Amino acid sequence: MSLLLTGGTVLIHDDQDKISPIRADVLISSGRIVKIAPEISTPNGGEVIDCTDKIISPGFVDTHHHVWQTALKGLFGNAPFFPYMATMTAAGMVFTPEDVFWGNLAGSMEAIDAGTTTTLDHAHLNWSEDHSKSAIAGSITSGIRSIFAYTPVLTLKETQPHIKFASELMPNWVMEALERLSTSKSLTSSDSRVQLGFGFDFYFLPQQIVQGIFAKVKSLGVKIITSHFVRQFDHGEGLVSKLKSYGLLDKGIVLSHAGVATAEDAKLLHEAKVYVSATPNTELAMAVGPPVPFRQDLPLMDEVCSLGIDCHSATSGSLVNEMRFALQVARGHDSAAHLKDGQIPRKIYHATADVFNMGTIQGARALCLEHEIGSMKEGKKADLVVFDALSPAMIGVAQQDPVSAIVLHSSIGDVNTVIVDGRVRKRAGKLLPVRAAEWRGEEIDDNGSDITWADVCKQVLGTQKRFLDKMDELNIEGIEASLRQMYVARWSSEAYTKH
Repeated sequence: MSLLLTGGTVLIHDDQDKISPIRADVLISSGRIVKIAPEISTPNGGEVIDCTDKIISPGFVDTHHHVWQTALKGLFGNAPFFPYMATMTAAGMVFTPEDVFWGNLAGSMEAIDAGTTTTLDHAHLNWSEDHSKSAIAGSITSGIRSIFAYTPVLTLKETQPHIKFASELMPNWVMEALERLSTSKSLTSSDSRVQLGFGFDFYFLPQQIVQGIFAKVKSLGVKIITSHFVRQFDHGEGLVSKLKSYGLLDKGIVLSHAGVATAEDAKLLHEAKVYVSATPNTELAMAVGPPVPFRQDLPLMDEVCSLGIDCHSATSGSLVNEMRFALQVARGHDSAAHLKDGQIPRKIYHATADVFNMGTIQGARALCLEHEIGSMKEGKKADLVVFDALSPAMIGVAQQDPVSAIVLHSSIGDVNTVIVDGRVRKRAGKLLPVRAAEWRGEEIDDNGSDITWADVCKQVLGTQKRFLDKMDELNIEGIEASLRQMYVARWSSEAYTKH
């Protein structure tokens, strides 16, 4: 069935990423934009959505998100890095595969509610094969477009009387399960909204093992590999230099945070067209920054910078919120530098369109999907977000500067409609029910039941209560102490070479 959006202000990117607002209709069919033009005739049998006094934007592309963490929300608003890591690690002893189904479903629906249509899900929840499969089913159920980055993780075995981690970092089943997932048509067909990626942070392992893992992953058809690029995970040689020397620094690698990047790192990333994903809110709160967008010491980084949420357990799930924070933090540093020299800046530091592009077309480039998403063009996937231009927040600015209206004025409440793959997922400000998906053998299928947001809430709160009830026996302080010791020792490869 076709879908026609009429009378909206449509944000169009040109080949140089300049954004022009035009008054136009948008015709969608078979999940794609087939026409953008004034006054398109209503197709027979098609649905029409009146977008008069609304802004039609490309859907936002979130390039770093731990989507499973919904049930941990409320625990990290005042938590620094190590307590966060300890609590997250402890969740692996409590959360069942069903829990991460609901966590991924809720996290993905929260993203859609805020206008995000694509996520790179750094899924460090691989406590068992069933955990990853259930999380994938949750993402598919939500209707979001996602790259599920299947991630080997450090696994707890005991917390009492002592902290004990699994002796093997990557037991045989880890890669065997990835191989099975790579044969699923549910994840590999050209029309699959959820595709398989890979997450990896074990760079302390010997070079030949790291290279072998990457070769294996790529042989399975995985195109996107993501890693944390932070001080806590650095093991001597800088990560960018290590990837370069290993022959692994290629387009399709996405490095999150990158606050420790040097000018040489930025040069190497720029040359290789390897993107970073900045998440300003968590970077400043949890000492994994400073944020890289518009850093004066890293000008090359802006061209290979995208944006992510990181932990919606700790901050808002709105990518617009990250745009706003990234831009204003950078403007604040520029203003401070001028004031230190006794000057008042003559012009504003960077435009709202610059950071808007980081959350749209540059995010799409990071995921090697720029020919499909990230901007509005005939033939591209119909991943769109529609904003109310007459809300109390948007009135006046939306009519003068729609991009600034989104970046600096909008809230999630101004997101009127969200469309993913041509299908409406949020209408008139409300999330729509979703159709439950489940694994049947090696494929995912519709199980015939609808799930409302109220259903999701009930399940997520149940998971959260069960986890909180076990907190005392999980020995979070002991886990934190063990993790601190590991990180300070830079995770000596001699301690973890068995895999």
